Amino acid sequence: MSKYAFSKLQKLIRRYHNLQIKREIAKKDIKNTKKNIYQELLIESNDTAQSMILKILFLWISTGNLDKFISSTLPSGWAIKPGDFLPQLVVVYRIRGKTRTGNYELTIPHYKGSRYPVLPFYKKGSHKLTLVLKDGSKLIINAATESEGRRVISQYSKYVDSKFLTNDIRHTENQLIKVNDMIPVRADYYPSGQNNSNPLWRFYPTN
Repeated sequence: MSKYAFSKLQKLIRRYHNLQIKREIAKKDIKNTKKNIYQELLIESNDTAQSMILKILFLWISTGNLDKFISSTLPSGWAIKPGDFLPQLVVVYRIRGKTRTGNYELTIPHYKGSRYPVLPFYKKGSHKLTLVLKDGSKLIINAATESEGRRVISQYSKYVDSKFLTNDIRHTENQLIKVNDMIPVRADYYPSGQNNSNPLWRFYPTN
């Protein structure tokens, strides 16, 4: 690319990037600290290509795109042989009130539901409920009470292939786990379990 062509491209990128910055700054709920950070991310006419890339990347991450587009879930495997490549839905929960941290994954093996599952809210705690399916795969929930865990298992077992369903629900009480209200934020579907590095589809509930 010639120096002249790069100069034109640089102007175009600078104009578009700085417009995105100004839109973020104009949002009513933005804090002054973040506003100051965004001001530093404005691309100047004398910025190098490397500096431009870093500013664009930082803006992309800080506006939540990393959370949206990078898969952070992993399909589960079980000690028993069928656990590796079975279809499963990995539901990402987050502590109510948190925006990026406090993620907790709940896996539904042999998932046969739609792309729009009903994802229940629940209270997380030290009561571990485990639904053991016919092939040894498991649906595990750590809930505030035994009844709360059974409620969530009952809800999610509706999405499990009926050929594998059992009534084998085991209850143990773990070390003290802080009780938190959990809300579902995303569900990732892996049709072949650990044979898939990325989910086939992703669902975001409107809580």
